[in-house]
Amino acid sequence: MISNSVTLFRMSLVVPLFLVLATVGPGWIALALFLGAGALDVVDGRLARHLNESSELGAMLDLIGDRLLTLAAVAGLLVAGTLSLLSASAALVLVARCTFFASFGEALRGRRDLKGSKLEPVKITFSFAGLSLAMSPYYYQQLMGLDASKIVAGLLIIAAILTMLTLSSYASSTVKVISKK
Repeated sequence: MISNSVTLFRMSLVVPLFLVLATVGPGWIALALFLGAGALDVVDGRLARHLNESSELGAMLDLIGDRLLTLAAVAGLLVAGTLSLLSASAALVLVARCTFFASFGEALRGRRDLKGSKLEPVKITFSFAGLSLAMSPYYYQQLMGLDASKIVAGLLIIAAILTMLTLSSYASSTVKVISKK
């Protein structure tokens, strides 16, 4: 399946992303790897639908790829010492979400898929924008009269708050479904 091959290639970018961030720090290479992986996430989904290649395996690989990309970005930025304590805390909420979300899905296995929250695309946008700016060469500069690091903190805090709201919704849905058994 072509779409799964694109997903696997996207997943292969996480190790270089982590290594670049951890050793070199923010810059064009890290940003290109992150944005490239993000673009391939869109491509693999569209290919799967267009070529009628949607499958449980593809959906699982896509979720794993998303989690690995977030983990590699956050871990690389933490190792590089790029993120402030506040930004790092917010970014860790994004990583922790993956564990909780997977747990909810596992608890519902065979009964019902977790439906995505309407806040999910907004959360992803803030998260992606914050992490992109954190690994860009502009991270240490002034943007719109503010330190870029403060903009990153704001974006990641908003993403973390939205993450907590969506997790609350997922937890509530999971409890309701499990309780009906």
